[in-house]
Amino acid sequence: MAAVNILSNIRFWIMLGIIFALIIGPVGEFSSTLIVVVLIVQMTLSMDGLTFNAESFKKNKAQIIYATAACFIISTGTALLIGSFFIADHPNIWNGWVLLAAVPCAVSCVMMSFFLKGNTVMCVIALAAIYLIALILTPLITKTVIGESVSVLKIFSYVILFVAVPMAASVPVKRVKISRTVKVIVINVMIFIMIILSLGENRGYLFSEPGIVMLIVIACVVRIFGVSLMMLYLMKKRGTDRDNSIVYISMAVWKNSGLAVALCFVLFGNAAEAAIPCAISLLIEVLWFAAMSGYIERVWPSVKQPSAVNG
Repeated sequence: MAAVNILSNIRFWIMLGIIFALIIGPVGEFSSTLIVVVLIVQMTLSMDGLTFNAESFKKNKAQIIYATAACFIISTGTALLIGSFFIADHPNIWNGWVLLAAVPCAVSCVMMSFFLKGNTVMCVIALAAIYLIALILTPLITKTVIGESVSVLKIFSYVILFVAVPMAASVPVKRVKISRTVKVIVINVMIFIMIILSLGENRGYLFSEPGIVMLIVIACVVRIFGVSLMMLYLMKKRGTDRDNSIVYISMAVWKNSGLAVALCFVLFGNAAEAAIPCAISLLIEVLWFAAMSGYIERVWPSVKQPSAVNG
C-alpha cells in the first residue's frame, strides 16, 4: 500500500524526472516521436471518464463562457505578457511562451475541482467546450503571434493529433475497466518521461544559462501563483459563486503544459530550449496545486452560502 501511495504521488515522479533528466541528458533524435506517443497516452487516460451531453451545455452556457474566457483571455494573455520580456534577447524561449499561451487548460482542472469541492460537473462540460475551441484557437494564436516561422496547417494537424485523437480514443477506453489507481500511476509515468525528454534535451542550456532559467521560474511563479491569488481575492470579495470560482481559477493558470512541450518538440526540434518555459510551468503548476489546495480551503471553505452574483 505504501508503494502504491508513492507511485500515485505526482511530486515523487516530478522529482525523479528532474534527477533522471540531469543525469541522462538528451536521449537522441527519437525524442520528438516518443513525446508524441507519451502525450497521446496521457491525454487519452486523462479524458477517460469525462462525460457530458447537449443538455448540459445549455444549462451551463454562461459558466462555459466564463471558463473559456479564463482559459483563453486571462491565462493566454498573462502568458503572452510575461513571456514578452524574453522576445528581444531569447526568441526561442519566447516561442515556448507563445505555445504555452496558445494551448488550452489542463485536464487536471477536473481533479482540482473535485478535491476542492468545486462545480465539477460544470468543469467537465467547460473543459470539453474549451478543447473543441482549442482545435481552432491554438493554431490561430500560434500563427498570429509567431508568424511565418510556423505552418498553420502543421500546427493544426498536431493539435488534432494531440486533442481530437485522445478524445476519440477515450471512448473505447471507457469500456475497459481500468482502476483509478492504475490510471493515475500511468499518467504520472507519462509526465515523468515528458520531464526527462524536455529537461534532458536542454540539460546543457540549464547549466550554461542558470540566470535565464531562474528568470523563467520566477515568471512562471508570477503567472501561476500571482494570478490565482489575485483572482481568489477578487472573486471572494465580489461574491462570485465559490464552486464556480474554483473552476475559473484553475482554468486561468493551469495550462496543458505537456501539450505545449510536445508542440515545441515537433515544431522547433532544432531549438529545444523553446520547451523550457513549458517544462518549468509543468513543475510549478503541480507545486501550485499542492500548495493552493490547503490554502483555498482555509480562506474560502466549501460551505454553501448565498451568492450575491451568479457567475
